Amino acid sequence: MDSTFTDRSTTAIPLLVLLMTTIFLDAPPVAGEPPSEVPFACKGAAAASGGTFTEAFCLSTLHGSKSTVGAADYADLALVAVDLATANATATEAMIDALLAAGTNGATPEGLGLQSCRALYGAVVRQYQPECRAAVKDGRYGDGKACLGRTAQEAAACERWFQQRKVASPVAREDDALAKLASLAIALASIA
Repeated sequence: MDSTFTDRSTTAIPLLVLLMTTIFLDAPPVAGEPPSEVPFACKGAAAASGGTFTEAFCLSTLHGSKSTVGAADYADLALVAVDLATANATATEAMIDALLAAGTNGATPEGLGLQSCRALYGAVVRQYQPECRAAVKDGRYGDGKACLGRTAQEAAACERWFQQRKVASPVAREDDALAKLASLAIALASIA
């Protein structure tokens, strides 16, 4: 066998590997897939959350959102989390309205609790979340985190109303989700 062939192929293989690595590292993300920042953001956010949610919750939430696809950095991911919290609060408010309209009597403990929660969610949807979104979007993360903290507190207050009266909450799952989404947005804003 010719030694020049062996020398050339020995030199060519590392060059080929370097070329392929460069091509794949510089390749744009596949359309429709969340950005590669998501796993790193979730690891940092879970650590910053103080145990209010898990890294797995963050990953499933952000990977499950179509809005994540356009996110370029942690600040964009924080905004996605704010929008997800807003969507949850809006849907929960509509659910409470439907339960009240379906005849959950306002005089029963459940009906009184739903009326209380309806007022709390009204403030979240029409006051807090628009303020939270504006603050995070403008890079005023301290203001955004304070605002999102109020959102999480309202979800907890709704649940507390039912717990104090030993009444099963028809919105327990939604309250928990809102509190976690608000905490996710807070944590992502903390690391943005």
